[in-house]
Amino acid sequence: MKNIAAAIFVMIFLCGNVYAQGTGSQIAGGTYFTVYAEGRGDAYAVLSKIDANFLVYPSGGAQVNDNVSDILAKTLDGLYQEVSDILDIHIYSFKGKIQVLPDQRSLSSYFKRTYGFDFEERSLYYFEKDIIYISLADMTVGMLGHEIAHAIISHFFVVPPPAKVQEVLCGYVEYSLRKSRGNLP
Repeated sequence: MKNIAAAIFVMIFLCGNVYAQGTGSQIAGGTYFTVYAEGRGDAYAVLSKIDANFLVYPSGGAQVNDNVSDILAKTLDGLYQEVSDILDIHIYSFKGKIQVLPDQRSLSSYFKRTYGFDFEERSLYYFEKDIIYISLADMTVGMLGHEIAHAIISHFFVVPPPAKVQEVLCGYVEYSLRKSRGNLP
């Protein structure tokens, strides 16, 4: 499964500029991420899938008059900061995109249309374009945090660590997020 993801990453890297921008509608824009969604994805749907706590960071707290899009943006900013704290790597100038597709089937279809092969994973961080692709149906705060960790790691090191090392670090972030929320079996 990891070999497939690595092969897909290489193919995406070689394919160039196709879909460099997010597709679908922009549903939120925060300090670190602009979020796009296709299908039934909207800011409320994404918020309902993740239990990130943007109130952890006082500067990102919600205000009474915030709309759902603003709350999602602040939630993602808080999650980015939480992942940064777990890794103890802080990149304040990072700016990326999150592309939310309705489900894994739609994600696979997207990659089939764009790159000509099936994609069996539920999420992927594409370094060259700073885009996280993720299935809304499968999304969890751990999964999203895992991909955010890839983004942070990829931007911190001059030469990014090998894929296996990144997976260990990102797996640790995912575990830490699940543990802090009481989501371990």
